[in-house]
Amino acid sequence: MAENIDVNINSTDGKNSAATAKIVMNDAWAANLDAQTSQQLTNLTYIRQSRINQQQRELTTLTAQFGSTDSAVVALSDSIKVQQSLTSVLGVTRAIAATAVPTVPANGWVLQGHIRDNTSQPIAKLTVCLVDEQKNFLSTYGYAYTDANGYYALTYTPDASAPAPAPLSAYLEVLNSSGQAIYIDTTTFTLNPDASVFRDLLLASQTPLGNPPPGATGNVIFKAKKTSSGGGS
Repeated sequence: MAENIDVNINSTDGKNSAATAKIVMNDAWAANLDAQTSQQLTNLTYIRQSRINQQQRELTTLTAQFGSTDSAVVALSDSIKVQQSLTSVLGVTRAIAATAVPTVPANGWVLQGHIRDNTSQPIAKLTVCLVDEQKNFLSTYGYAYTDANGYYALTYTPDASAPAPAPLSAYLEVLNSSGQAIYIDTTTFTLNPDASVFRDLLLASQTPLGNPPPGATGNVIFKAKKTSSGGGS
């Protein structure tokens, strides 16, 4: 598990799983998850899913008998939504617990995490990078792609002969396959030398925030440099 966890969830809807995940994963215990916890969460997820399946069968029967507006049907439907939300949160938390502690380069850092949609499903083939206050791509630190699990890892390895770098304050930016930004931090976060930082994003929307520069297509704007250790497939 990463040494430092920064779980950033881009959602303001208090009724969906993303908002629920924010409440749960902001708790201090999230920083102490391990492989054993991951297995326990897996078992708990199976139990909750079994309960959801049972409730859905009950809902089908009650709806057929009393209609969708019956108070008991409405209450059961709400209960299922809550269970589904909690199951999504368990899945997200389990992924955090199962994430291996990366090897951090001397004087460098590792930024890793997952990107999911507003139903907590992973999003693949996104580009993750760092930008400055003017939203200029910080090519020195490269970029990473999300894999089928929505996982990304951006590793910075400074020149061994260079002095220890100062902490880096930057914004995290996520772009779609057309090179359009779909998420940008509203405030900076800090990457310290020799640190491993975990950031999970639950995106409320994948609507582009704007258009890429004229003439740019796909990830062309990021062909300047990729970190030596890569990051993503």
